Amino acid sequence: MYSETTPEHQPATSATGPSAGSDPSQSPPPSPSKGLLKGASLVGIGMAVMNVAAYGFTLVAVHSLAPAQFGALTALLGLVLIGNVASLGLQATGARRIATHTGPGQAVLADSLLKAGRVGGTWLAVLALLATPVIILLLHIDSIVAVALLAPTLGLLTVLGGQLGVLQGGEHWRELAVVYAVIGVGRLGLGGLGLLIEPTLVGAMGGIALGAALPVMVAAFVLRGSTGAQPGEVRQIFHETLQGTHALAAFFVIANADVLLARALMDPDDSGRYAAGVIVAKACLFLPQFVSVVVFPSLASDPDDSRRLRNAVKIVAGISLIAVLGTLLLPKLVVAVVGGEQYAAIGPIAWLFAISGSAYAVLQLVVLAAIARQERFVAMVEWIGLGILTGSVLLLLAGGFAAGTAGINALVAMTATCAVGLSIALANGVHRPLRPAPANQL
Repeated sequence: MYSETTPEHQPATSATGPSAGSDPSQSPPPSPSKGLLKGASLVGIGMAVMNVAAYGFTLVAVHSLAPAQFGALTALLGLVLIGNVASLGLQATGARRIATHTGPGQAVLADSLLKAGRVGGTWLAVLALLATPVIILLLHIDSIVAVALLAPTLGLLTVLGGQLGVLQGGEHWRELAVVYAVIGVGRLGLGGLGLLIEPTLVGAMGGIALGAALPVMVAAFVLRGSTGAQPGEVRQIFHETLQGTHALAAFFVIANADVLLARALMDPDDSGRYAAGVIVAKACLFLPQFVSVVVFPSLASDPDDSRRLRNAVKIVAGISLIAVLGTLLLPKLVVAVVGGEQYAAIGPIAWLFAISGSAYAVLQLVVLAAIARQERFVAMVEWIGLGILTGSVLLLLAGGFAAGTAGINALVAMTATCAVGLSIALANGVHRPLRPAPANQL
């Protein structure tokens, strides 16, 4: 069961932490700053492995599949990304509840979260399976098996969300880093193996489904041992997950709206160049993501300590500054990574996309901070921001005020401005104290 020691000192039989621990009486606990730095380093490495492996799978797929099948795979992976929002919402909810819970009963809370992941995963898998005919019709995919494989993939990812929430909320950084790395290894190793055995859309999706099972099994081994879930707690987790999932879904919509607007309002060549630039933006968005993962439990456990959020924003900004400078100094390398000489026009303006992605990295951090505080205004503010961005882009591009390279520059500048504005608006709400500040913080 949970104890009041640090996460590294949990008993071996707990479903809430790793099976190995140490006696807290034999060594002093690490300082919070050192523990946070160590956790950030471990999780950063694990997430780097995950992201690099995912990119590696994309390279394997683009060389293994015909263009039409690769396009279909990209569309199905987009659906996986959308469906994975449920997993992210469950992870955020679980991490917050575990980080803020003290005393006895934390093991029951963790087991309830794991059960919520299993139940939610089952329902999402059934929903995806029922939606198979609609997906086939809308995306013009002729393989029923490939589309049907979305169901187990999304179900397993939702189960994984509950497991990651337990590890994150308990600040088991080493185990969390291992599971993140295994996510990437599963995607690249088993996904690549599927393409090697069967270089078709079915082979790719089959490998992805098997790859999603691998981290679930590893996390289940780490979290072995159970004290029993409580139905009431499971229902409460689902209720809170809906709110967090709404906020995260709004973030992902607004973070990807520019690509859809570019596709709709620019000519095909310009929208293609913009899509290549978005690769740079997404890299800058995901590069500092480990900071949000590590700082989230502390933001939840002490929501009135705005210093933690400010420090986290500074770290994200520092990492982002390095990325922006890299795109300025190495534009040819950027062009080579995003697609070759046919996208050479992106090189000189890659730094703009880097700024945009960095702005969204800060926004993601602020959104998670608001979720940690259970703020209810988050999604509403995001949808308002999306409306303003969409209206502004329509006025500028559809109105013919900017086109070509000027249109690309204008769109990326507006997306960056939108992210900065939303970050400021949400941060002002996050800085409002939930309760009177303790005397030692005055």
